[in-house]
Amino acid sequence: MAFLSEAEIESAMLDQLRALGYSIEREEDIGPDGHRPERESLDEVVLRRRVEDAVARLNPGLPPETQQDSIRRVVQAVRASRLDAHDPHGLISGTLRISDAQAFLKERDL
Repeated sequence: MAFLSEAEIESAMLDQLRALGYSIEREEDIGPDGHRPERESLDEVVLRRRVEDAVARLNPGLPPETQQDSIRRVVQAVRASRLDAHDPHGLISGTLRISDAQAFLKERDL
């Protein structure tokens, strides 16, 4: 059985994304300490400006407040899914509930 390293898998996925027309950015450029930072920390997985631009471009008829509400919901969903990933026992045992994630986010005003 052939073994693929994480680097080989990442390279193959990036090649596929390039083939679909996506541009690939490097952490050294857009990371918190990069030349053109697009997030404040590595914990910030949603590149908010890019999402805002895409929502506005794809939904020009939506009022700005509706666009922002949609973006907020996406960011919260991503944060909740990351919370799940940080609780392997909850994932394995199936005990982590959405209400737990929502309470976690609410406590932290996220």
